[in-house]
Amino acid sequence: MLELTAKGRPLRCIYAVLILLVTVLQIVAVLCASAQPAYAYVDPGSGLFALQIISTSFAGMIFLIRRRLHRLFRSMYPGQNSENGKQK
Repeated sequence: MLELTAKGRPLRCIYAVLILLVTVLQIVAVLCASAQPAYAYVDPGSGLFALQIISTSFAGMIFLIRRRLHRLFRSMYPGQNSENGKQK
């Protein structure tokens, strides 16, 4: 079970992630509902640029989530060294 620290950090982190996910879903829903036909030409370079933006954003989110989870687990178990698992 997830334990709360003195300041309630794990619960706040989970709440913040849920709020972010709901916000992203709302934005996607609004964009899908307001889609109109585009009367323009999109060359392959533009598509690759969009793919690069999406993949870099995804990699950045993975890095950020990994860093926050590492900080969360380090705060839950402050007596352990993260490199070799020995007590300080």
